[in-house]
Amino acid sequence: MNKTPINREDDGELLGFVAGSGGNWQAQTVFGYTMTRTTSKEAAEQAVREDGLKFMTGVWQYYDKDDGSWHSCIIKEANQVNVTVIRTNSMGYQDRDNYKLVTIQSPDETNLIKT
Repeated sequence: MNKTPINREDDGELLGFVAGSGGNWQAQTVFGYTMTRTTSKEAAEQAVREDGLKFMTGVWQYYDKDDGSWHSCIIKEANQVNVTVIRTNSMGYQDRDNYKLVTIQSPDETNLIKT
């Protein structure tokens, strides 16, 4: 699958990627999570430009290898290789008794999902 970076025009910040072949296209976050699937490259590019950074806000879930279970989290920092998350409750609020900062290397759907 061919992957093309989409950068913001004014400052060059990476907004995400468009991946696809033939008539199947995906708008992806900066770390490759599929936000939406489209039938045209142009529609995927538009989705990344409009929602690429915004999509990473809100509550996610990550798989914690330490205890073998899924936990709600918010993304603190993300790049092409790693995503750093903060454990939260299901509404996205941090609980100091349950606080944990985790860096996920090579995130994919087996260890980080949007809720």
